[in-house]
Amino acid sequence: MGMTKSVIEEASAKLAEEFQRAVPLDPRMKYGKKPSDSEIQSRIESDLKKFYDVAGQERQRLGLGIIGRAKLAFSLQQKLLAKGYAAPIVKQVLMALLASVLVGGNK
Repeated sequence: MGMTKSVIEEASAKLAEEFQRAVPLDPRMKYGKKPSDSEIQSRIESDLKKFYDVAGQERQRLGLGIIGRAKLAFSLQQKLLAKGYAAPIVKQVLMALLASVLVGGNK
């Protein structure tokens, strides 16, 4: 059974919000008093892991097949670009996401 467009849109909106929490456009705003670049990088990596975990849970909750996963990834990509994230960053994150949780089997 195929996923409806609204289900994919709802899931991608949720993931976009999670991504914004994990990786704000200005990371210094999230972490307060001028953390070092290495501290920011470490925190972002930790927050991205949490984001990937949420994405995996969404995939399992929705029972997405390969087409549903692709639709979700494309919708998420469009939302992140619309929010102002740079295309290379979005591409890198989506490739990692696809490789780790959206493509993988049951976690």
